[in-house]
Amino acid sequence: MTAGSMRSTYEASVAALRAQVDAMRREGASSEAIARAMHAERRRLAAVFKERTPEPRRSRIYHRTLAVYGDPLGPGIDDLRARGKSWDDIIESATRPGRPIPGDTTSW
Repeated sequence: MTAGSMRSTYEASVAALRAQVDAMRREGASSEAIARAMHAERRRLAAVFKERTPEPRRSRIYHRTLAVYGDPLGPGIDDLRARGKSWDDIIESATRPGRPIPGDTTSW
């Protein structure tokens, strides 16, 4: 899989979480339950795609994420809440793919 197609697949996978949010809302799940589920799934997706990324690109992604969030997989849910993020903010961010590494047009 090329870096571009991996990035596209990752973005589609993250965007697909929106359908899960909609389904959970229809089932009456609370915003907290949805946020926790989507955050966990987003971190799982990030880990899967990072592991599929060849070196040295993988290390660049891990190092950037660690530098920005203090965690190589991104911010923890408790960190987001401590920063004042609402459950709905967390849902929205979990279903929006992050930006590629600036200046690295080959990153996923």
